[in-house]
Amino acid sequence: MLVADLSDQLGNQMFAYASVKTIALQKGYEFRFVRTENTRINDSDSRYGCEVYTIFPQTRHELLPSLPAAVDKIWRETITPESNCVFSKDTLKVSDNTYMKGHFISCLYFKDHLSEVRQWFAFSEDILRSCRGKIRNIQEAHPGKRLVAVHFRVGDDYLKQGFLLHSSYWFRAAEYILQKYGRDQVIFLPFYDYQPKFGGVVNRFMKKYPCQDMRGSLVEDMCSMSLLSDLIVCNSSFSAMAGLLNNTPGKHIIRPSVYPSGTSYMPVDCFPDEWTIIPANRSLRSWYSHRLMILKGRILKLVR
Repeated sequence: MLVADLSDQLGNQMFAYASVKTIALQKGYEFRFVRTENTRINDSDSRYGCEVYTIFPQTRHELLPSLPAAVDKIWRETITPESNCVFSKDTLKVSDNTYMKGHFISCLYFKDHLSEVRQWFAFSEDILRSCRGKIRNIQEAHPGKRLVAVHFRVGDDYLKQGFLLHSSYWFRAAEYILQKYGRDQVIFLPFYDYQPKFGGVVNRFMKKYPCQDMRGSLVEDMCSMSLLSDLIVCNSSFSAMAGLLNNTPGKHIIRPSVYPSGTSYMPVDCFPDEWTIIPANRSLRSWYSHRLMILKGRILKLVR
C-alpha cells in the first residue's frame, strides 16, 4: 500500500493524490491517503468544503483516519535547485507499504493516465449543471464571441511566500489571445483568489479588457475552467489541475514560462509541454516580501 499525505489547499491535494495513486496503479499496490496540515486554506465551498474527499466523494473510501502500522517506510519528496524538476524517477522505484510525503506537483507523474485522473476528479452533476448554465448564459449574451478563462493567483499568501508572478504575465497572455482570435472576438472570464477594492492586477485587467465576472465558489471555479476551451493558467496547482482536467475538443491552454517556488529554483515540469508558453517573471515585490519573512523568522529565533 502507498499512502499519500495530502496537505495544504485543494490543488496541492489533487496533485499529490493523482501522482501517488498513479504510481500505486503502475506498481500494482493498493492506494490510500491521509489528510494533514490543514493550515493553508484561504478558500472553501459552503456546501462541498475544500477537501479532495468532500468535493469528489468517489475518493472518500480511500481516506484513512491514521497511518496503518504496516506502512512502515517513509518517502519524502526532495527537490534540488540544480534539477529545477519536481518529477523524480527515483520516486517511481518506491517499495510497497510506504508513506508518501510531498506535493508531487508535476504532470509527468500521471500524464499517461489522464483519463483515470479525470474519473477520480469527476465533478458532481449539480456542479456541472450550474457551471454549464452560467457559461451558456454568457455565451448567449455574447453570441459568436470566444470565452477565455483567466486564472489569477495573487493573494497575500502567494506574495509572502515569494510565489507571486509579475502582473505583466496576464497582460501578455491576453494580448496573445486577442492577436489570435481578434480584438473584438473575445470575452475574458476572470477567476481569482483575491480582489482588492481599488487597484490590483485583477481590477486593472478587468478595466482594460472586455470581461464578464462569473467567479463562484472554489469548486465552481475549477469546474468552470475545466469546461472552457481557452484557458490562461498561472503558477498555481489549482489552475494547472483545472487545465489537466479539461478535456474540451480543440482546447488551447496558456501557461507562464516560470513557476517561482519561493526558494532558489523554479520548477519546469508542472505543466504539459504542449501548452502555450508566455514569458513571465517573479514579482520583485514578492521576492522581497519572502526574503523579509525569512529574515523576521531568523530574528525571532535569535530572540528566543
